[in-house]
Amino acid sequence: MAVTSGRNKVFKLIARGVELDLFEDETIFLSNNVTGLFDLGKLPSDFTRQITIPGTRKNNDFFQHVYDISIDEPFLFKTNTKVIAQFDFDGFYVSQGYIQLNKVNIKENKYVDSYEVSVYGLLSSFKKDLQNTTLTQLSTLDNYDHIFSIGNIVNSWSGSSYDGSANPLWTENSIFTSSIDGHNLGGEVVYCLNDAGKQIAYQSSLPNNLLGIDNFEGFAGTSAGGQIKAQNFKPAMRLDIIVDAIFNEIGYTYESTFLSESRFDDTYVLLDRGFRFPVIDGVNLETYGQIEIGPVSGSTAPLNLLNNVTSSLGFTNVYYDPSNSIIDAQGTYSPFWGSAVVASSATDSEVTLNILVSSSSDPATAYPTLYINPADSGVVTNGIELTYINEVIRRDFQQSGGEKEYTLTQELPTGMSFSSGSETNFVIGYTTTGVGSLNVTIGAGGNTESRIKIKSLNQLGELLPISMADNMPFATSGITLLDFIVSIQKKFNLQIYPSKTKPRHFIIETFNNWYKQGKVKNFDTFVDLNQNISVTPANNLGVREVEFGDKLDIDFLSQNFSKSQNREFGKSYFRDTQNFFSEGKLEVESGFSSSPLRYVAGSGITGSLGVILTPFEGVIGTTISAVCMQNTSIYYHNGSSALPVTGDTIYYDSAGTSPIVTYDYLNEDGGIGSGNIMELNAGNGVIINDSYGTCAGASAPTS
Repeated sequence: MAVTSGRNKVFKLIARGVELDLFEDETIFLSNNVTGLFDLGKLPSDFTRQITIPGTRKNNDFFQHVYDISIDEPFLFKTNTKVIAQFDFDGFYVSQGYIQLNKVNIKENKYVDSYEVSVYGLLSSFKKDLQNTTLTQLSTLDNYDHIFSIGNIVNSWSGSSYDGSANPLWTENSIFTSSIDGHNLGGEVVYCLNDAGKQIAYQSSLPNNLLGIDNFEGFAGTSAGGQIKAQNFKPAMRLDIIVDAIFNEIGYTYESTFLSESRFDDTYVLLDRGFRFPVIDGVNLETYGQIEIGPVSGSTAPLNLLNNVTSSLGFTNVYYDPSNSIIDAQGTYSPFWGSAVVASSATDSEVTLNILVSSSSDPATAYPTLYINPADSGVVTNGIELTYINEVIRRDFQQSGGEKEYTLTQELPTGMSFSSGSETNFVIGYTTTGVGSLNVTIGAGGNTESRIKIKSLNQLGELLPISMADNMPFATSGITLLDFIVSIQKKFNLQIYPSKTKPRHFIIETFNNWYKQGKVKNFDTFVDLNQNISVTPANNLGVREVEFGDKLDIDFLSQNFSKSQNREFGKSYFRDTQNFFSEGKLEVESGFSSSPLRYVAGSGITGSLGVILTPFEGVIGTTISAVCMQNTSIYYHNGSSALPVTGDTIYYDSAGTSPIVTYDYLNEDGGIGSGNIMELNAGNGVIINDSYGTCAGASAPTS
């Protein structure tokens, strides 16, 4: 479209509310366009025009005599700032944007002849504004900052959310509205369970270090000593809330029937900075209190333990200590997190021990039960029982006896708790179970494989404010608002274009909806039939292959899915087999990543509680004699009775993830020498016969 300014001055350039003087013969070409079918992900662009305007008194006043170097700030026109401008044609709004001064032409070194300016369309300004800000700089999300706590995490699951009050912080365990801005669901922010390399199960108390999602460590009436901490959750924000914040941040408005659809009431973006834990200002959850310590060298003397006596672990070599929590040469552990609200914190800890065990009898009639303690009370059993390590040693050592060496690792997700500034040296001890004497040595022969790891202090961030902006996705150098908007555009095939009636206002619609709004025009009268006309069949524009979807995430589940299925999760593939002449490939990839959801052991298909396994005392073994002559351990079965029967499956864990295999017999007794003997299927842990016989005292079976 060409517009010429004439004597009637129907064409106007208005900047900052001032109608600038124009040359009467200036011709301006304006155009608007939208993305084409094969330009997905590109924001539509409008005009950028360079024009020359006269050096009149009005224009000189507007540009504040920028040409005069004798005039200093603040009176000079600022050439590095955006000045809003619009074109007007006979009272009809044509387009909006902003103006930039490029050059001042001075005649005879006396007066201004003209100004050369560039006028940019609104979309050009829109793009620049989006490029200059990252998601982590979205200050308009401050209203959604809140207290990071188990109470608020649980509340978010029921659709509770920020209620629009003046107080920007949600209070601990408060109740919020369940409907905001007419949406069906209230949760602008919800918290997602984050399995950061752990095995998570439904039940609260599990062996083999599984985490139970029905038992929390926290406040507001939640149970102390629970296995799931607030740190295991990251916030997610509803997509439309983020889009609103982006437009508010850069001073624009928008309308969209598409983004108002009910499906976006439960479309969320995970606020993941790429760290293991959420970002809490003033507390580095990634490193605070984390250590790895062990023996100094192979020359370190082994630690010979005495029955029922605590001994200090000589772990003075520091392998990892980013927050300087080891304070002396003795390996004293003293984490400090300043004035944080939570004064003490449970830990996610790991113990690795190289253990040499020998018995006075062969086969062994006794085995050690080991305990570790972060504070030496002088009583071995006051420590934390190393149940997994003990069970492995018991099963193996009683079968073979003699002298055996083990290197075993045990997770202690709830075992240890520390206060800020406390000083701790770790001690270890054992008690003897059974008849006979034992020799137990840590690090025999100068072995240095033993370790103590504090992998996280689990409650540091609780009851502190959490910033939504700080937790927005960041990638490697920050995700710009333009990156985010373009990703949405790609994912949903959107058209984004400025309104023709409202300044700084955009319309966002799907390509199909935008296309349906067009009007049918008859161009027959504009076609010169005396000229050659060429027609390209639409089929010739098609491509043979289409690949559409999200980026491949780096998390374990996405990577594993890609390797096992030979395709990326969240992507669709299409090959045209009908058009013989089609060729080429169209790839459309958003900036988002989709990750598969993982089934939680012990839960139903909807995430609800599954079958609860029943614990019982029993003995397993490969011979009948073995199950009649050993102490019992806790196992689990999937039957409906207190004790297992034929057809039930026997498990090591209450989550039902580890059936007992390679064992032929089970004694469901309450102590040595009692209870029924059952025959097991060694391949799957299913009871074949629950009436195989009974034990007579501590000897062979009676039948």
